[in-house]
Amino acid sequence: MTTQSKVVKEPLNTQQRKIFWGMFSIIFLVNVISNFMDNRLLIIFSKPLLMPFIAIYFSATWKETSENSIIYKSLMIGFFFAWIGDIYMMFRQEEEIMLLGLSSFFICHVLYIVAFFFSGVKDKPAWFLLSFVLSLFGGFIGEHIVSHNSMMFAPVLAYSIIISVMFSFAFTRIFIRKDKWAAFTAVGALLFIISDIMIGLSHFQGMEISHAYIMITYIIAQLLISRGMMVEGVK
Repeated sequence: MTTQSKVVKEPLNTQQRKIFWGMFSIIFLVNVISNFMDNRLLIIFSKPLLMPFIAIYFSATWKETSENSIIYKSLMIGFFFAWIGDIYMMFRQEEEIMLLGLSSFFICHVLYIVAFFFSGVKDKPAWFLLSFVLSLFGGFIGEHIVSHNSMMFAPVLAYSIIISVMFSFAFTRIFIRKDKWAAFTAVGALLFIISDIMIGLSHFQGMEISHAYIMITYIIAQLLISRGMMVEGVK
């Protein structure tokens, strides 16, 4: 089966999908509205439920083989650390807590990089130059965002570099797979960066950015990354 002809088989029938994604959409909408309203109780209730929905659907869709086992495991563990990061970031007003959240997402991105690497990027080492260039650019942006915070300077700089590498690997898959699935993943990775830039500008530069916009870009990012990688589980 060629890369272009692979079709992701949905794990649920039409009615089940409507119920599953209907529940997800309601929780997502509650989270977005609660962020606009700054309702802490609803935020704490809704945010931890979002990543489990994405992980469960991804896992149910995946058809594991020996060839794609490391991709599946890397992504599922990555989803777990993203979930941990989500919980920590609800209390990011304390920089020690934010550092734990940042560390969780750092690990998440490392695992995404591993998954992308074994989904074809490893066969195109010439594209690693793009990773190097984008990591420098990412580090430059991160340095400017956090330049006035000595405690968070090094962690944010390292995080900016690793998420840039993650995006470069996702972008490289477009030229390897040449299908919509790779584009989904790349757009998701880009939205992840946009979401994190908004967090940085809000937290370190004092810009007034509603966390609702951060959550919208973040959840769409995770949906697109997971959706784009589901094709790797097609036998």
